[in-house]
Amino acid sequence: MRIPAFLFSLLMVLVAAGCGLDREKGILMAAGSYGDIAVAVGDDKMIPLANRFLESFNTRTTFIIKEEPLFKPDVLGPDRWDQAKGYKNALLLVVLDGGGPVEKAARKAVSADAWARIRESGGGIVQVNDPWSTYQFLVVVASRDRNSLGSILRNNAVKLREMFEEKSRQRILRRYRYDGLDDRLMTVLWERFGFFLEIPAVFRQNQVEPDGFPGIELLQGAPSRGVTVSWVETADPLSMLADREALIAMRTEMGERMHNEEIVPEAFVWRDAVIDRIPSVKLEGAWNSNSFAGGGPFWCYFVPDTRRGRMYCIDLLVYAPGMDKGQFFRRLDALAGTFSFTRPRS
Repeated sequence: MRIPAFLFSLLMVLVAAGCGLDREKGILMAAGSYGDIAVAVGDDKMIPLANRFLESFNTRTTFIIKEEPLFKPDVLGPDRWDQAKGYKNALLLVVLDGGGPVEKAARKAVSADAWARIRESGGGIVQVNDPWSTYQFLVVVASRDRNSLGSILRNNAVKLREMFEEKSRQRILRRYRYDGLDDRLMTVLWERFGFFLEIPAVFRQNQVEPDGFPGIELLQGAPSRGVTVSWVETADPLSMLADREALIAMRTEMGERMHNEEIVPEAFVWRDAVIDRIPSVKLEGAWNSNSFAGGGPFWCYFVPDTRRGRMYCIDLLVYAPGMDKGQFFRRLDALAGTFSFTRPRS
């Protein structure tokens, strides 16, 4: 079959950019992982500044024994900056009136009003959604000189990290919703058990109250990852939330009854969390299977339901031998954040 010249040219652009085509908008869709980030600098002398910033910006997470960075950054000089257009996350570092392609790209990407405010104030931070492709997020950080640019980055490292993480969560959910959610199953869980959870159509229901145990399991394959929601009745959910032994016992029983696994206390990490605007607790740890020679990391959230008198455990589990786990937990974590005791209006 002969391909028309204009279609062949478009195909070559897609291949060269490493991007796909967004069926919804008919334009390029950023490829790669939500953990990939391109940091483009206006001149090569700014590369050390970018690297120093990344040391504080890019925290690390331990999955059992292996550390993984939160983001996988590539620092691009002005001769390679346009590669940033193919990343899901991009950061442009600009010295105002320094000239060059990065400043030109930044000025084109942000609105005229935003650029005028940056120039008037001598610098600032601007967010741009879908600057060159869909499911893409860009931040422009600009200042009058390298020293003040470094100060802005140093003082806002946590803010910038949280900004990219929150935008990643939003884009993950946005894509799941576009590709399709299992509305029927979501309705069944709401009507039967009283909680709401967004369930992408790529997940399948694997278990529902096995042998009477109060829990449901949702799975996606290649590699295997799942979301399990279980619960226990309790007269005082808030007191139980403060009782780590009780929470460990709850997670242990769920693992035995639904996954035929045991959890590893030596790997536990506890954190405060918020789910559905409710103060909750997050437990990170490791599991070992009792049915095959394997294991992996898990994250779980304990969410108190004071209205019903229940404690819920939202468990996120990945089995991906030899693969980085962060990219999968980022997606599962976005789904866990949709858990609610209130069903959103359609």
